[in-house]
Amino acid sequence: MDKNQGYTILKAVMLENGRGFALGEHLTAPSPYVTWACYDDAKGQRQYEWGHYGDDLAALEQDFTDWVQDYQRLFNVKIVQTEAPGLYKYYSTQRPVDIGTFPKPPHNAPDEIVNYDQRVPVEGGAFLAWGHLTYTKPLTEKEASDYELRPARENLDVRRTVDTQAHQGYFYQMHTNPRSDSIENRCFLQAYEPIEHGRAIPRDVLYIGTPDKCRELLRCLTDGTLTQGQVKELFKKEMEPRPIAEQLKMAEKLAGGNRAQPTPKKDAPDHGER
Repeated sequence: MDKNQGYTILKAVMLENGRGFALGEHLTAPSPYVTWACYDDAKGQRQYEWGHYGDDLAALEQDFTDWVQDYQRLFNVKIVQTEAPGLYKYYSTQRPVDIGTFPKPPHNAPDEIVNYDQRVPVEGGAFLAWGHLTYTKPLTEKEASDYELRPARENLDVRRTVDTQAHQGYFYQMHTNPRSDSIENRCFLQAYEPIEHGRAIPRDVLYIGTPDKCRELLRCLTDGTLTQGQVKELFKKEMEPRPIAEQLKMAEKLAGGNRAQPTPKKDAPDHGER
């Protein structure tokens, strides 16, 4: 939850050109509500300017909405991120939430941390979780994956992904593998078929592997350089045992590298000199 000049930021909207607008609250200030224009500087620090102050929350909320819409019409830009305390929810799928088990990005610490009594089904029974966290801003794909967190379906960024890719037929997401026993099968890629109202039906699991490899293949699926079938075939080939001749060749090579060097022969005595 961000603050500026003592005002707690209740809501912010960021646009595709890097500019944005924010609504703040400071109940003990002479003017308890404010709207600002804002942007993130080169260090990622949110900067605020051109404040509109007042004591009527409804009026400042309308000012915030009008400011965003007027700017969008004037510069023809889209909203890329909406921020508010508790807006983005992530489930801890592998362990209870504790110190060192969740990301704390700069200027985006968790707003809420909740542990359940036990590992329970969530998201309509789609998977199990030990607890959840909420954030003001969305986590990156890597931040969530590194800590084995799974986003809620109702997160704005998840719903936006479903909506914007619906016209493409299937879309794809990377998830933490709940049955993982090593880094080699830590994550998996799954296909989804969009349906109405921003919802989607889970379809085939396409690939199981390391987080880095799954991220690489997800980019290829998203930009169209690989198809579902190609990713499935790649996974199938990786799972196939190597031909016995190749296995024997590799074993021979390893054995040769580890084999002790022969002991130098000693010269036999010359019996003729006796």
